[in-house]
Amino acid sequence: MPVPPSLSRAFAEQIRAVAPLQDGPWTERLLAAFAAVPREDHAGPGPWLLRAPIKGLPARRTPDADPAHLYHNVLIALDEARDLNVGEPALWARSLAHAPIEPGASILQVGTGGGYFTALLSELAGPSGRVLATEIDSKLAAMAEASLAGRPNVTVRHANGALDLAPDDGPFDLVVAFAGATHPPRAWTSRLAPQGRLLAPLTGPDWAGAMILARPEGDGLAAETLSPCGFFPCEGARDPAMAERLAELFANPARLSGFRFRIAPDGDGVRYLPD
Repeated sequence: MPVPPSLSRAFAEQIRAVAPLQDGPWTERLLAAFAAVPREDHAGPGPWLLRAPIKGLPARRTPDADPAHLYHNVLIALDEARDLNVGEPALWARSLAHAPIEPGASILQVGTGGGYFTALLSELAGPSGRVLATEIDSKLAAMAEASLAGRPNVTVRHANGALDLAPDDGPFDLVVAFAGATHPPRAWTSRLAPQGRLLAPLTGPDWAGAMILARPEGDGLAAETLSPCGFFPCEGARDPAMAERLAELFANPARLSGFRFRIAPDGDGVRYLPD
C-alpha cells in the first residue's frame, strides 16, 4: 500500500534539514524527486533491517512490513551478510547538491543496487534524459530491472560499471559511483562530456574516505572533497597501492571536506596532487 503524500513530503523535508540543503530551485527539484520515488519499491520485501548513518550504532529491524518505516534518513539492508545497503538519503542529497542535474542529462550510474537512487536520477534527468545503470550483482540487477521497468529513460545493465562499458556508451554529463573506488578508472573519465562531472567516493583500505566531485581539466581531473564517507568497495576500480595513497592523502581529517586536488594520469593509474 503506498504511503500517504504527507509522509513523502515530510521525508523530503527531513532530508532538507539533515543534509542540510540551501534553499533554491535546484533544492526544490531534488526534494520533489525524493518525495516522488517510493522507497519500498526498491528495498525488497519487509520487514527490513535499518541501519543508522552514524557508524557504530546498532541496526534495527522493523516490526512489520509497513513501508512507513522506510521514510527516515536511514540505510536499508539489501544483503545483510555482505553489508550491502540502500544508501543514506541525506548523504546523496548533500552530494548531488554540488552537481545539479539538468533535464535531458545523460547519466552513468555505477552500482544501481535495488534501483532506488536510479529512480531518483531518472526523475531529475526527466523524460528527455537517460540513465545507464550498471550493477555487477546478478540478483540486484534483476531486482533493479523489475523495479525500474516503468521508467523508459533508464537502462539497467548487469555489468561491471568500472570495466564493462561499451565503446558507444557516453558521453555522460554525470558519472556517479555508488561504491568506493581507489581511483577513477579510464572507463569513467574517458566518457565524461567536456563539461561533465564525476561524483564518486574515494576510499582507502578500510572502505572509508571522501566523496569527491571532479571535472575534466587538461589531461586529468580537477577534484574537491565534499564530505567523509564509507562505502562497499567497487570491483574493478580498486588497487591496493592506490588505497594506501588515499589513506595518506586523507590522513588529515581537514582534507575530507573542501580539499581541492588534481587527479593526474600516471601510466595505468593516477596520481593525486594537492592543488
